[in-house]
Amino acid sequence: MADPVTWMIIGSWTAAGIAAAGSIGSAAVGIASAVNQQKQAEANADAQAQQLEYNKRLQEREAAAVEQETAANARRQFEEDEALKARQRALLGKSGAALATGSPLAILGKTAADQNTAQHDIMYKGYREAEQLREQGKQYGYQASLAKASAKAGRSGTNLAILGNVISGTTGTVNALGQGISGHAYANAWEQKFGKK
Repeated sequence: MADPVTWMIIGSWTAAGIAAAGSIGSAAVGIASAVNQQKQAEANADAQAQQLEYNKRLQEREAAAVEQETAANARRQFEEDEALKARQRALLGKSGAALATGSPLAILGKTAADQNTAQHDIMYKGYREAEQLREQGKQYGYQASLAKASAKAGRSGTNLAILGNVISGTTGTVNALGQGISGHAYANAWEQKFGKK
């Protein structure tokens, strides 16, 4: 059977080994956790960026559709306006009024001005709506860029967390080994003072 000094030495180094293993294990778990959190944050940021890019494309398509619809509305308005002017000229001609002077000319001029204003209003409203959609699309693109950048920036934080876990694990291991050395020294001092029994 081993003497008490040997048991003290074995016990102190066993405790030191267990403490060192615990420190290393804790550091490994911390590192794995930091890496998993970063991967999840990157996946979330990528998903968010993809959704924002999709929204941007939708806004751009919607703007193009508004422009097409505006052009069609302006074309319809022009055709209606031309038909109205033709009817007015026909009615004024039927009445025998001279179209080149006086009230008939004022009527045709007023009609043309009103129709021109109506067409410009259609084009302006469509242009404004399309531009608003494009601006919203640009905002989505900007937000997507921010999401991607935040995922990259998170890597720095992950690297710091990993470094912190490595330092913590190393410190814990060194402390545990220090305790083992202290236990060994205590056992040697005890042996010198009391001798082996």
